[in-house]
Amino acid sequence: MVVNATSSIDPADLGDVLAEIARFAATEPALTPRPIEDLRAAASRGNVVVLRHDGGLIGWAVREVLRPGLAEIGMMYIKPAFRTPAAFIRLARELVNVPEALILATYDSALVRLAVLEFGFREASLGQVIVRSRGRFLVKRLSAESRRAVREHTRTARPLCAIREAQ
Repeated sequence: MVVNATSSIDPADLGDVLAEIARFAATEPALTPRPIEDLRAAASRGNVVVLRHDGGLIGWAVREVLRPGLAEIGMMYIKPAFRTPAAFIRLARELVNVPEALILATYDSALVRLAVLEFGFREASLGQVIVRSRGRFLVKRLSAESRRAVREHTRTARPLCAIREAQ
């Protein structure tokens, strides 16, 4: 299976791509929904990375700017039928291909291990991430929708964090 990852989304496809991401985020418990306007703004800055197979959208992730020079990896998702190590690596490689420092917050310990081993991240505490982002990491989780998603996520796992310094 050949998959391609890119942050260059054809403007003619952008509306459909963002609508599909928003639709999945609204129904997939592993994802925290984002307003479509936020997704559109991220895409305009090249911060939405899509994963495609035979032209179809099979995965995505978003780099969300927390402050100048620091972004958080969010909404990382690959549709179950396409979840392979190769697909994940391809999405992650494109996602981290930026000079800014990056924060990864996840409930998946395997994802943190991979980020450390393959992409130069180091494990970090939640407090370190909050301080590094000057509180923005925490503030963006204060909306009712975000609090609800965090509450659901933390029922089954604890949050894990990693940071990659600017390149």
